[in-house]
Amino acid sequence: MQLSTLVLSFGLLAAQSVLGAPSGLDGRDVAESIVNATALGVDVYGSIPSDAVEIQAGQYTAEPGTKAWAWIRAQIDLPASEEVEKRQTWANIGIGMFAQDWCNGQAAWFDNVQYGVQHYDTVNHFSVGISYRGLRSNEQLDFSRRNGNDWCGTYLYSAGQNTPVGCFNSQLINCFRLTIR
Repeated sequence: MQLSTLVLSFGLLAAQSVLGAPSGLDGRDVAESIVNATALGVDVYGSIPSDAVEIQAGQYTAEPGTKAWAWIRAQIDLPASEEVEKRQTWANIGIGMFAQDWCNGQAAWFDNVQYGVQHYDTVNHFSVGISYRGLRSNEQLDFSRRNGNDWCGTYLYSAGQNTPVGCFNSQLINCFRLTIR
């Protein structure tokens, strides 16, 4: 194989990875999680893949290596939605809890979180991902962990006002609650 053929092959491979990025995203700025999910055939703007385990309406778990886990992880890196926000009982925000640091490991995903509801998972989680939009200045996101039989029994801390879309590490948590102040 000649050097020019090798260079052309690598150039085409690189171009394909950018062209394969989800529409609406500039290929130069595509997060690794979005590229990985897309490579698995996951539509990161579509519904959560069918290999997710639905715990109850709007709550899912997924193991690393599944399409559902790739979709959940990609949600954290998608740009904030520009859609008009409706202030009702639903917050139009997605929140995931992950069993390892930096949004890795087993995931629990809560789509379109409801205000004032304690959302919990029985797995110990150590990082949190926020998707669709960041927290507003009038919202409070509280985190708790298990105390006895209550999965939300011990209040730990609140996320800062205006926390942006993305991932952050946490102490051990099992539960969160989003409220309007």
